[in-house]
Amino acid sequence: MTKLTHDTEINLAGVMGFPITHSRSPLMHNTLMQENSVHGSYIPIEIKSGQLGPALESLPRLGFKGVNLTMPLKQEAIATIDELDPAGKLIGAVSCVVVRKDDSLLGINNDWIGFKDNLNDEYPGWKSNTKTALVLGAGGGGLAVVYALVQEGIHKIILTNRTHDRAEKVADVFSSNNVEVRPWAERHSSVEDCDLIVNTTNQGMAGQPPLDLILDMARPHTLVTDIIYVPLETKLITDAKSRGLRTLGGLGMLLHQSRPAWRTWFGIDPEITKSLRSVMEQDILQRI
Repeated sequence: MTKLTHDTEINLAGVMGFPITHSRSPLMHNTLMQENSVHGSYIPIEIKSGQLGPALESLPRLGFKGVNLTMPLKQEAIATIDELDPAGKLIGAVSCVVVRKDDSLLGINNDWIGFKDNLNDEYPGWKSNTKTALVLGAGGGGLAVVYALVQEGIHKIILTNRTHDRAEKVADVFSSNNVEVRPWAERHSSVEDCDLIVNTTNQGMAGQPPLDLILDMARPHTLVTDIIYVPLETKLITDAKSRGLRTLGGLGMLLHQSRPAWRTWFGIDPEITKSLRSVMEQDILQRI
């Protein structure tokens, strides 16, 4: 055990949201602190909508390096932070706040980074086989995923959502890119046109009905992904596996979101270790 002295820096970070008790971020980041010998703590902070501004403004005085934000605070933060990164501006949401040396607040969106880094880590050659992607859902997760796919140079993105107008608004954000909106009723027939399928809806999450998506027409090489990580495997993933398709769950996206946060908070690029993934998997299995 390393003995702390009065010169030892205590690194504070956390996650803000409401409710917050369900968050796995404290377990993940505190495990990373142990693995990387970072002295400090990552704590959950319950903040309701309407209370975020004063809470963020207090971070420099309290010695925080930064915080992550969950719903419903990701949009609200924009009114308080001093600067917003390009992804955050386009997506319209802040997932990570950084306290800079001059005590100003930088807002970044690292949801899209977690998604693309998870894909690149598990399937390094996925882009070479992906001309068309199908994204289901047009909420914050859908926006982040579409942004990631645009950044990765995917030629065509088909977007569908239960509320059609919301999908149209997302497409308008990426008006200079090839984002095609299709009615929700056409999601099944769209499967055969795609090399990558991404579920960004809450359907399939613990406590929610499974996503209704027929995969019978999927191409043999299709990669089926879900940003949900509770449960570890949604029905969409198990259905895809039963058809011999490649799959990727959402836990890796959460794990990889930690890296850009750590780079900005602590100047460390942490490795996503097997032991970290195991700790997270066991916690999810025990708490479902």
